[in-house]
Amino acid sequence: MQTWRHKFHCTLGHLTLLVRPLVIGVTLSAIWYQLFFANGIFLGKMDESAITNMVVPICAMFHSILAAMVLSKVWEEFKVVSRCIREEDRETFDICSHERIPGIIHVLLATMSIIIIVGAMLVEYENPLSGMFSVGCLSFFLVLYWEVATTLDNPAKAPWFIGRLPSDWL
Repeated sequence: MQTWRHKFHCTLGHLTLLVRPLVIGVTLSAIWYQLFFANGIFLGKMDESAITNMVVPICAMFHSILAAMVLSKVWEEFKVVSRCIREEDRETFDICSHERIPGIIHVLLATMSIIIIVGAMLVEYENPLSGMFSVGCLSFFLVLYWEVATTLDNPAKAPWFIGRLPSDWL
């Protein structure tokens, strides 16, 4: 049975997962506003159309496929690790806890995320609030995905395992 202290730490851990995405989303919105709206730096309509109709959707499609595969993998490992903790199966835990998302997959997802965000930043929005909202939300969700996937991938870092993992397992 979970104690109130464990539940509090778990909830606090979940909330801290939102901090970095929120900070990055707000920061990129402010950067977009300064660079593109306040200074009027925009692409021509033809260039903008090429980016929004071709580059961003194709990149987003590949990102979605890869991100779904990664999230599915780490979710399955999360379930196995949870079972290992519950059943005190250290051997299987050790195997699962050392399997990580390969670094090259991180690079690929990060590169596609950056292209998608920059593509959204290059759009000329009529209203600065809609531009800030679009850039901020897109940045927030892409960074939040990153936070969740990497946290699920590392049982020692995951807030939902705090207090449940025996200290000698780490």
